[in-house]
Amino acid sequence: MRYRCNERILRYGRDVDLTDYTHIPTNTALNSERIYIRYRMDDWQESWPLHSHDGYEMYFFIQGIANLIIGDDIYQLQPGDMLLFRGEVLHRVNPSMEVPYVRSYVNFTSDYLQDLLSGDMLHKLLQLFEKPSGLLIRWNETELAEVDAAFKAVYLEREKETFGYDFMMRSLLGQLLLRAYRKSKEMYGAFPAPVMSQKEANVRRILLYLNQNFKEEVKLGRLSAVMHLNKYYMCHCFKEITGFTINSYLARKRIDEAKKLLHTGDVPVGHLAEQLGFRGAVHFSRLFKQHVGVSPQMYRKMNQES
Repeated sequence: MRYRCNERILRYGRDVDLTDYTHIPTNTALNSERIYIRYRMDDWQESWPLHSHDGYEMYFFIQGIANLIIGDDIYQLQPGDMLLFRGEVLHRVNPSMEVPYVRSYVNFTSDYLQDLLSGDMLHKLLQLFEKPSGLLIRWNETELAEVDAAFKAVYLEREKETFGYDFMMRSLLGQLLLRAYRKSKEMYGAFPAPVMSQKEANVRRILLYLNQNFKEEVKLGRLSAVMHLNKYYMCHCFKEITGFTINSYLARKRIDEAKKLLHTGDVPVGHLAEQLGFRGAVHFSRLFKQHVGVSPQMYRKMNQES
């Protein structure tokens, strides 16, 4: 079967919104409370954008059919899978709409547990989040129920806000992290990492290449030659697994890098466009406004004022 790179290939019957997305509720909660928790969420969104946010994330998959992209890696999720990663790493879930998608997650800042845990223990627990593309922990059926109960306990403390709830939340989160730390040592000390399908392995190679070379001009023909893959098959696989076309992913990656540079430096917009592989300042400004909602100049001004 032949696939064309420019056709709209739907994942589970729908296309994807490619709008730039920093998860505002997460960042708002972390700025004020240093923790943000959701338990057994089963809501459906029209789009599941590639996004980032502050703090650390512990994501717990309970039910559904989905894959999760974190940085360069793709995880084909099974009930009981937990992913631990830094929120600043671009990530995106790609769930099937055919079955309920149920998950819990908690985000927290690096200083949230400082008053509770010793320096050595806190350091060890935060190491769980240091793998660039996330750490997978796979709980069995019995453990799934126990971890689910642990998430519920943290969530209920937050919802009730009775006397001492903040201390209880930190204590319960610390116990959950310690449980994850012990499980990670058990898993990776005794078992090999889960094996990817050939299609997922190919897409992971493409992601690695794009994340390392996004500042350069990337042509599909050249990329297919480097990957030793048929161009049309390569495009189809990437869209099927990630929900993005290759060019859309590249644009999002470049825009994300541009936001960081606009936030931290004063390099002229024209130089940024050239530095990040855009076809000139006009093309860069148009794409930036399309994804972010404001021009690069306005984005820089807004961040400098804040």
